[in-house]
Amino acid sequence: MPTRPWPNRTDIGGVRALFVAAALALLAACQTVPADPYTASQVAALERAGFTREGDRYLLGLPDRLLFEFDSSDLVPERRVALGEMAAALSGVGILGARIEGHTDSVGEEAYNRALSQDRAETVMRALAAGGMDAGAMQVLGLGESDPIESNDTEEGRSQNRRVVIIVTPAAAIPL
Repeated sequence: MPTRPWPNRTDIGGVRALFVAAALALLAACQTVPADPYTASQVAALERAGFTREGDRYLLGLPDRLLFEFDSSDLVPERRVALGEMAAALSGVGILGARIEGHTDSVGEEAYNRALSQDRAETVMRALAAGGMDAGAMQVLGLGESDPIESNDTEEGRSQNRRVVIIVTPAAAIPL
């Protein structure tokens, strides 16, 4: 049987199918599963500080009764120290920024509550900056009574709504 210099049509179809399969396999190999945006040391530091993971962010909710006296935006002294130590630990692993949200209950004037929540969030930001985090990499928001997590109909619910939340996102975590 003589050998043919060119493959026939059925051979070309098989070669084409083989080529397409190889190209698809190469494309699939090029796709990567997104890696965790946080290093193992960053995750450990966040968890030691009490943050909980929610999607790709870490949240730490601090009830205002632990941070501030009634109707005040001055930090309780021991909390200033604790926030500074936490900031030093986080900045030591490359977490330099965060979003800080202040919240209140619905008692009182809305404008007053928004201003108080802003002042409290700024106070927490300053404590974190004093501990080594970058003030320019922090976003501070006073949300007042606009985002309750519990009903404002009971004292217990109002107490839960008075809080400061620190949120760390992948953008704040610089790999070291």
